[in-house]
Amino acid sequence: MNIFPTDEKLVARALAGDRDAFRTLVERHYRVVFRQCRGVLRRPEDAEDATQEVFLRAYNALGQYSGRGAFGGWLRRLTVNHCLNRAQSAEARQTARSCSLDVLPEAFASTLDGEPEAHTLRTERQEQIEAALQQLPAQQRTALALRLLEGLSYDEIAEEMSVPVNSVRSWIHRGREKLRDTLKEVISC
Repeated sequence: MNIFPTDEKLVARALAGDRDAFRTLVERHYRVVFRQCRGVLRRPEDAEDATQEVFLRAYNALGQYSGRGAFGGWLRRLTVNHCLNRAQSAEARQTARSCSLDVLPEAFASTLDGEPEAHTLRTERQEQIEAALQQLPAQQRTALALRLLEGLSYDEIAEEMSVPVNSVRSWIHRGREKLRDTLKEVISC
């Protein structure tokens, strides 16, 4: 016997006015939503704000959730769309507009030890990597984040972003190529 209610039961209770039910949904999905926001928006403060905005939007749009698919998938799509819109806005382009270093392949990770010179070099490399990520279009950053951070397949990314699979393949390929070209010298150090 499962003592934890399903997301769908919590949604039904939230729609009936049970605030604790929605609070449980937030607690259950908070980390995933934050991680997705962090994958698109570089600064933790921006990701935190976006996460709160996503849950506010989810609460206001809860009646639009049909129950046909998993609530987590619906929430993920809402998150991706919100973060893409935020990243593409002029205000976001002028402030923080990148993807987290967490989404980079381990090949980019520094293998330096704890020496002060190594720390300085590591910081310089991180800044170069962040600058390269900032140059990627929002779709490429988002597709790369969903692939590398969330481990989603191309089909799942296409579904989440509501685009054809070939677009996802192209964005990921082009994003990786741009990063590779931009970071040739950084990686070879």
